[in-house]
Amino acid sequence: MTDQQLNRVAVLVHADAPELPFLANLLDASFTAVTRNGWAVVLPDENTDPAFIAAVHPGEMCIAISSDGAERSLTVYSRTDPDRDEEAELNHQIEMGRIATLRWEAEHSDIADILGGEGDSASQPQVSTDVERDTKVAVEAIASICSLDAAATARLENYAATPSSGLLLESVLQLLGVPVVAAKLVESERSVEDMDDAHHYEPKSLGLSLVDAMTTEPSGNDVVSRVQRAYFRHPEILLAVGGAELVAGSTLAALARRGGRGSRVLGTASAVLLADAAGQAALWAAVRARKKS
Repeated sequence: MTDQQLNRVAVLVHADAPELPFLANLLDASFTAVTRNGWAVVLPDENTDPAFIAAVHPGEMCIAISSDGAERSLTVYSRTDPDRDEEAELNHQIEMGRIATLRWEAEHSDIADILGGEGDSASQPQVSTDVERDTKVAVEAIASICSLDAAATARLENYAATPSSGLLLESVLQLLGVPVVAAKLVESERSVEDMDDAHHYEPKSLGLSLVDAMTTEPSGNDVVSRVQRAYFRHPEILLAVGGAELVAGSTLAALARRGGRGSRVLGTASAVLLADAAGQAALWAAVRARKKS
């Protein structure tokens, strides 16, 4: 089997790099991923069902795409519901996979190829009607999940009716507002081995996952991501903050030892600052080690 015949799958998850160590634990499976603007493009192994990823990832929707170079598909999974248990959530996402999926078949010379060479002319209109119905249902479901307006929904309908091509998935992902690098990966336009921000994740203990999360550079633009990115790129900030906390904590400890009103409060504040200073130093060491690896 050639590489062109292999079916390549990517799952877009609304999660940034620091969240992915925990996703590996939830899946109890390893995967490679790249992140863009707060989204992760997860490349699961062949034993991991995209519906399972959608079921265990809390909150936002997930999008799965696949391509073997000729046939393509796109599935949008709805956000998880905290009121559903794990089994019910998985069943729900599997059902969504049946409903909210667009498929583009390989180009055929005639309908007989699709029917396995039977060429039953009486069944051809029925096949066409079923495909059109399923496509209409999928477009409506995806538009609802992604909150598309009328114009965007019309564009999605046009893409759904477009013959399969190498640029199709990229166009749909751009319409949905998610990173198009996922399409480039499944279409083999980009190789994950050549991407500097690609990382491999595997299940670990909670403590090790927490260290990985705190020492991983995020890709999002929210305030927390910008702060974490700043200390990842400039770990000396952590030492500066830790040093300031050490000085402040020591000063408060000296004041607390004098006794008097407020000494207990000063002692508590001192302990908090000194503990956080130690944490900043440990985080600095972890970030430095991560950047060198």
